[in-house]
Amino acid sequence: PNLVHLQGLKDLPGIKIFKLRVMPKLEFLTTATGLAKGDNEHEVQYCFPHLSTLVISDCSKLNVKPHFPLSLRELTLEGNNEQLLSSDSFLCPRPAHCDVSSPSSCIVDVKPPHITQLKLGGLIGSSSGWELLQHLNGLRELEISMCKELRELPESMRSLTCLQKLDINWCDSLVLPEWLGELQSLQRLRIIGLPLMSSLPQSIQSLTSLQDLYIYYCHALHRLPEQLGELCSLHCLQLCNLPALTSLPESMHRLTSLQILNFSNCHALTLLPESLGELPALQKFWIQACPGLASLPCCIKCITALEELRINNCPELVKRCKERVGEDWHLVSHIPYLTLF
Repeated sequence: PNLVHLQGLKDLPGIKIFKLRVMPKLEFLTTATGLAKGDNEHEVQYCFPHLSTLVISDCSKLNVKPHFPLSLRELTLEGNNEQLLSSDSFLCPRPAHCDVSSPSSCIVDVKPPHITQLKLGGLIGSSSGWELLQHLNGLRELEISMCKELRELPESMRSLTCLQKLDINWCDSLVLPEWLGELQSLQRLRIIGLPLMSSLPQSIQSLTSLQDLYIYYCHALHRLPEQLGELCSLHCLQLCNLPALTSLPESMHRLTSLQILNFSNCHALTLLPESLGELPALQKFWIQACPGLASLPCCIKCITALEELRINNCPELVKRCKERVGEDWHLVSHIPYLTLF
């Protein structure tokens, strides 16, 4: 923890994975040498020409000089590392191209690393300094977690047109923006532990490439938008630990690609819509710890693709579906794998 400088790294050019944890006095991570000799790129010696994964955790004074390695693909910043989110850490200046007749017209080209996976955890403060995101146009996966003071996602995220996976976890002050629907390449959206989020943005209807939607531990979420039915590519929907959720949108019948549906610990949920019977691809249906559900909709017998129904910790439902004697047995008797407990 008392380390101030790292030296000799240029002698380890084969490093592919590098982790720095709890070094509060460390001031610089030098990624290239020879820049002081001029603009000749051939004179520059890169310390990490093959580095693909970098983890920096709780290094509050650390700055990367002159910039993150261009070979970097996976970056994790945890704890007090906000200073590393500036654009200066991500842009690699190339030699200036000048018009000999007008030296003042020199153009300095810049190139960011092609990072495809970024994890930001436990950062302090707002997102106002997160300029780095606007330079990561090739980003495929983004995880933001444990940022307790984060109230809104940075506007710079709107440029992440290639983003496929977005995980937002345990951010106590965060509410999702309406522009979320602009991230139209999203295939997986995981939302965990946003206690202030009472509803999803209506723009979610634009996420037509979304295949997996997970919403856990969002205690204020009381409804889902009718626009949910526009998610034509959705394969998996998991709603867990949502104690305020009282109902489901009727538009769910339009989720014609849905294969897995899971309700867990949704104590206020008292009714399942009849439109569930119009889910032609549904194969697995799990209902767990939803004591407010007293019966299954009659439509469930129409779901011919249903292979597995699991009901547990739902006393009334378990009773009604009991083999041969339950009132709803005739609705579920055709399902190959029926689990009740």
